Amino acid sequence: MKTILLTIICIIALLWVGDLTITFKPFSISLPGWYKPVGILLFFLSMTIYTIGEYTRCYKQGFDDGIKKCVEILKKKNP
Repeated sequence: MKTILLTIICIIALLWVGDLTITFKPFSISLPGWYKPVGILLFFLSMTIYTIGEYTRCYKQGFDDGIKKCVEILKKKNP
């Protein structure tokens, strides 16, 4: 429920930033500043991809270091 509410708020905020206008006579929907929400979405997407890449790189590095440490300890105990 929290995710759905947050998604709806984000969509409304992006439409507000893009200056959404709706007229009823004649009926038309206009988004003159469409490039603003698109830019915000692309920036958010790029930061998400960058963060995920950094986390996976660090986890892989920590896992590899842990394996090296375990191999060193096993070699010391079993000559």
